[in-house]
Amino acid sequence: MQPPHHIRIGTPGKPRVVFAHGWGRTHRDFIPVAEALAPSVDAYLFDMPGFGESERPGDAWGTADYGQFMSEHLLDALGIDSCVWVGHSFGGRVGLRIGARSPGLLQHMVIVAGAGVPRDIGWGEGMKRKRSAAKFQRLKAAARDEDALIALEKQYGSPDYVAARETGMRDIFVATISEDQSDQLHKVAVPTTFIYGGADTETPPEIGRKLAAGIPQSEYIECPHYDHISILDRGRHQIALAIKEAVQGGEA
Repeated sequence: MQPPHHIRIGTPGKPRVVFAHGWGRTHRDFIPVAEALAPSVDAYLFDMPGFGESERPGDAWGTADYGQFMSEHLLDALGIDSCVWVGHSFGGRVGLRIGARSPGLLQHMVIVAGAGVPRDIGWGEGMKRKRSAAKFQRLKAAARDEDALIALEKQYGSPDYVAARETGMRDIFVATISEDQSDQLHKVAVPTTFIYGGADTETPPEIGRKLAAGIPQSEYIECPHYDHISILDRGRHQIALAIKEAVQGGEA
């Protein structure tokens, strides 16, 4: 498999920072933060495998596969043996895998609106979702043609699920979206900063608080009024500050 595409922003010789974007996104999400920190960091902004300009994995990878591939690439191809990992959403999931599997590689993690543990839902909502999923499967089985199937997916599926058909990433999306990393959190021996938007409905604050509670060296920061995407834009100063503090802590 080809190495993942990345761009490099910053100052060689400064502390290395690796940026990993969310599902369906690209390295471009983090360009403003990397440019703001350019005098003090050496930043690597990746298109994760299957996104942007990076080759899609041959199999239906889960986040553990992504974590193994990225850690091996950083060490073997780029010679990076210590870095700050900054991951948004899906990139946060992958970072948690690396933190549990190869903690020596990471100096610090900054997880922005990351997923990885299930949301708390009541019994009634849980039953509603199960009935909806069962109905979706019945209707899919009876769909008369491809157009009817696509219409059902748009009605019952999330935007990312629908988009994954066009990008050829549906199998990987299904493999990763339901992962529960709760039992791996205690293995993350890396200082971790969690940053979440108070108005995020995709990975709401409860997810961040759960993740932070499971990792010994963690800090949770909540930014009111920001959602899953605006946290990258309106919240970029908070992200940059967390990275700056992580880098300074590593140099101390």
